[in-house]
Amino acid sequence: MKFSATCKIMVAAGAMLAMLGAGAPALAQEMSGMQSQTGPRLDFPAGLAVDGRSVFVASSRNNTINQIDIASRSISVVAGKTFQQGSNDGTGEAARFNSPDGMTMVGQDLYLCDTNNSDIRKVNIASKVVSTIAGQANIAGTEDAKGSAAHFNLPTQIATDGKSLYIADSGNSAIRRINLADMAVKTVGGQAGTPGKADGPATKSLFSGPRGIAVDTKFIYVADTGNDIIRKIDISSLETSFVAGSGEEGDANGAADKAQFNNPGAMCTDGTNLFVLDADNHAIRKIVLATGEVSMVTQVNGHIGSGCALASDGKQLYFSDTTQNSVEVADTTAGSFQTLYPPAQ
Repeated sequence: MKFSATCKIMVAAGAMLAMLGAGAPALAQEMSGMQSQTGPRLDFPAGLAVDGRSVFVASSRNNTINQIDIASRSISVVAGKTFQQGSNDGTGEAARFNSPDGMTMVGQDLYLCDTNNSDIRKVNIASKVVSTIAGQANIAGTEDAKGSAAHFNLPTQIATDGKSLYIADSGNSAIRRINLADMAVKTVGGQAGTPGKADGPATKSLFSGPRGIAVDTKFIYVADTGNDIIRKIDISSLETSFVAGSGEEGDANGAADKAQFNNPGAMCTDGTNLFVLDADNHAIRKIVLATGEVSMVTQVNGHIGSGCALASDGKQLYFSDTTQNSVEVADTTAGSFQTLYPPAQ
């Protein structure tokens, strides 16, 4: 079954709603930040990935993939051309994207959700060659298959365990897996096109507009955004179960079943803790995976939820701030944060 690509205006509308939801003060902050910034700008930074030396950013409204050098805080374009949208594969600025979002890395390959194209792309960092590995640009759908025969519907976030890619296929309310060995796509959670809330095996579980995903050696963790809860899928059995959240909007910390989230988005994990960008609470939350206990890491000023990446030591968490059009870095132990880019902020 294939759907019309016209539904893809949802992402642009969602971006605007996120800005409006942040309120007039946030809009004023954004305008102030844009006026004071010099040099290359990010515009609605979304997905992030980090390799220890650089942070890679999907500059969503610029339709580019950017690279920020952590030491110098300088920025460059890896692929795409500013303000030029499309779906072309190619090298460097010859490639085109359409509202790119979540990203993850395997070696020198950067995998990303090209959201408004409803496909999954790969950028080789060394050569800057961009290719489409799964899905077909401008054709949304639900099919499990290999490569271009598979279809997605507004995929937003992506994670990897080194063997497979796991995608929050938001428009389908499903979790998809791509086997890197043969690019075969399989639905591992949710029933594509049927939002809901149900645990159980892959054939029965239901999600509602999931917009965050992280993975360790045993589980795929999902921010079930429409239900305001965090869930997990066992990689071996594909059984979905509860992690944290009462299902009611709120900002309560504490025991897993008492905690509350409000529009949880991008996530990352160090295998011990799960960090959640709780977008409408403007907060980074931490879940201890062994107990499900939820706590606050830090409160932030802007609108977050579109991208996070964790340094290998688990102490630095990079996140996108779409109000300030910036990339920030939080200390997961101390709870403090500072701006990585733009350096003047």
